[in-house]
Amino acid sequence: MSAHDKPIVLVHGLFGSLSDPKILAAFGNDDVHAPDLIGYGRNRAADTSSLSLLDQARHIADFISGLGAGRVHLVGHSVGGAVSMLVASHFPELIESLTSVEGNFTLKDAFWSGQIAVKPVEEVAGIISGYEADPDAWIAGAGVQINDWTSSLARGWLANQPPSTIKAQAKAVVAATGEPTYLEAVRGILQSDIPVYLIAGRRSAEGWDVPDWANDLCTARINIADTGHLMMAESPNAFAAAVLNCLSYR
Repeated sequence: MSAHDKPIVLVHGLFGSLSDPKILAAFGNDDVHAPDLIGYGRNRAADTSSLSLLDQARHIADFISGLGAGRVHLVGHSVGGAVSMLVASHFPELIESLTSVEGNFTLKDAFWSGQIAVKPVEEVAGIISGYEADPDAWIAGAGVQINDWTSSLARGWLANQPPSTIKAQAKAVVAATGEPTYLEAVRGILQSDIPVYLIAGRRSAEGWDVPDWANDLCTARINIADTGHLMMAESPNAFAAAVLNCLSYR
């Protein structure tokens, strides 16, 4: 793969990180980054008691500015797709292109976050403890085949953030995508000069609540064959290839 002229920034979803070396290596020679959101990974000690999705967007904007490379190709997965939409809406000067990988468009997309958002943090912790007791079953539930790497990935994703972060992030995405102004902002981005690409796993594509106008206005849409919502865990190479294929559109 040949490198693109701008860095690629990957924004992870509700659990885990996209910084796994195998995922990053799939992008070949491209300059790719996968920062932790507030409350995750190296930022797990951050106060998330009043976290908003716009806080996360500002955090990613600060990361992009810190790269010193000007505009970037921003790629957001699931909840990270909603964060990325807010980055593009509030900080368009930082965005060369935007790719939503089954990013949350509506509360239908955020259905699981909606369930988590209203639970006491102790109950959220209990749910996550159940996943941690059998991480293979947790990730296999999304259609991921279990091998040494995906088993390790599942454990790492589950350990990457405390339950308080999961609850806070769930509340934040429900609050943001539940506002009518959110889809108005999405439409504004799609009608702007920023190229917008939509990527889904073919198995999960029908469940992605993308408005018809978003499919019509996007620069390109790709459904990755033989994958579901966690396509980067099922096939890092296919995930990276889909992103890079999108960036070849002009």
